Amino acid sequence: MKKKSFTLVLLVVILLCVVLSACNKDGSKPVVLKEDQKEFYTNWMEAIKDDTPINKIAMLGSHDSAMSTTDSAIKNMTKTQDITIAQQLEFGCRYFDIRISKNNNDNDNLTGFHSSMDTNGEKFADTIDGILTFIKAHTSEFLVLDFQHFNNNSQQAVIDKLQSCGILQYAVVNDTDMSDIDFVTGLKLGDVRGKVIIIWGSNEANGDMYPYLFRRNNDACTISGAVLDSMYSKKDNTKSSSKFIAETIPKYFDHILKKEGGLTVLQGQLTSSSLMGNLKNLESGHNKAMSECVRGIEQNGAQLAAVNIIMRDFIGSDFEKSNSVLHINVAKGYVKDSSLESFNNFTAVK
Repeated sequence: MKKKSFTLVLLVVILLCVVLSACNKDGSKPVVLKEDQKEFYTNWMEAIKDDTPINKIAMLGSHDSAMSTTDSAIKNMTKTQDITIAQQLEFGCRYFDIRISKNNNDNDNLTGFHSSMDTNGEKFADTIDGILTFIKAHTSEFLVLDFQHFNNNSQQAVIDKLQSCGILQYAVVNDTDMSDIDFVTGLKLGDVRGKVIIIWGSNEANGDMYPYLFRRNNDACTISGAVLDSMYSKKDNTKSSSKFIAETIPKYFDHILKKEGGLTVLQGQLTSSSLMGNLKNLESGHNKAMSECVRGIEQNGAQLAAVNIIMRDFIGSDFEKSNSVLHINVAKGYVKDSSLESFNNFTAVK
């Protein structure tokens, strides 16, 4: 009886999700890039000075980056992007929150996932192909690939794919006697152009066997020496947009300001407080205010000095999502004099 009851409840949930999908109020699509815009956003790091520390560059990041292509019945609850990772790169995104599921116990069936209920995200093979194509063509750029979560014991399958696809020839490797966090803290953009740094959210792949993997912290950031911190609290991210900006952003910045070295991510997306929440509608009510908040970082000396990666949902929904982050590099003084006018023209408030 318990099994039948659970099945009935699951069917009701799926039916409700289908109905809610039809009630999506936001039919907006990503903006279209003109040729000059595409040229700028795909090569924006070319304008940044070589001696800029990579943990001080203001970079746009995407949340749940591989969740653009899901055809799940609960897609409005789990879909966080409208465009693929390859397309997000064209909007200037340089950090990717990658979560991979192994489906049907098949090492070749790897896809992005948001939750165990939705493992129908972008195919991992397509993700890697897009990243490889981009980094080969845009050697001025540098990417952060943050493998945050794994589903159905996918870690080894992901490592096998990384080893076989050719991306490791572009991976940053700590071949020094320094700790990983000290090594990464000392990296300048000129050291890593045309490369990717692979961040790993599991202890299973650490050690000398995988020198191209760098440990990320947990959500509460309690792991000592982690190379990347991305503080997250569901309680904080389910606040209203106004409270999130007024209360949660300062809390997250307090942690960033205290971190000694390594990369940091400021999470700028909201989490639905409802099981049936529509993430696109949620972001639509948050987007403008969050971009204004990002612009405000330039007026706060401590935050300006510390800010690194800023993560958002639905990259490409407008240009301001990209511009508000990239323009911070002007305020930081990282843009080359020869590129300053052009960089300003693209990223200043329109």
